[in-house]
Amino acid sequence: MPDFFYGKPIHPSIFPPDNEEKKKQLGDFFAGPASPPDTAKKVPELVQKLGDKYTGVKKWAGLGMCWGGKQKTDERYRCPGIQIVSLTSQSGTPFSAAAEVHPAMVDPNDATGFKIPVCMLASGDEKAEDVENFKKNLSVENHVETFGDQIHGWMAARADLKNERVKSEYERGYGVLLDFYHKYL
Repeated sequence: MPDFFYGKPIHPSIFPPDNEEKKKQLGDFFAGPASPPDTAKKVPELVQKLGDKYTGVKKWAGLGMCWGGKQKTDERYRCPGIQIVSLTSQSGTPFSAAAEVHPAMVDPNDATGFKIPVCMLASGDEKAEDVENFKKNLSVENHVETFGDQIHGWMAARADLKNERVKSEYERGYGVLLDFYHKYL
C-alpha cells in the first residue's frame, strides 16, 4: 500500500469535523498531503513501477473508498475537489477496471468520463438520487448498487463486524467486488 500522505495522516480525533478548528485541519489535510489532484497524478507512475516489478501482471484495477473513490469540493471542509478513481479511469488510464466503495459526495457528472468498467457500491448515506443519476450517466459496463442499510464506511474502518447484518453485507460487498474484478481482469 503506497503512503500517499508521506507519513502525515490526519489524526482520527478530528472526526467528526464538528467545529471550526477541526474543519480547518481537515481542509488543510486535503489541501496538503491528501490533495486529490496531486495523489491522482502519482497513480500512473505507481502502476508503471509495479508493472515493471511484477511482469506477470497483465491487467490492473483501481479501488477507492471514500476519499479514494470520491472527493468533491465541499466548502464546509475546504476540500479541493475531484475524484481519484474517476480521474485515473479516464482516457489513458493504466487500469482495466475500477471500483468505488462508499464514495464521498457522489456527482453524476463524474460518470461521463469513465473509459473502463466501473463498480460503485454506495451506502445508505450517499444520496440515492445522485447514485441513480451517476449510473444513468455511465456509458461503460458497470455494476452500481446501494447497500441501503449500511453506513458510509461499512466496507472499511467503520465496519462493525460484531453486528451480524453488517458483517454479512461487508462479506457480500467484497464478494461483489471479487466477481466484478474476475469479470474484467
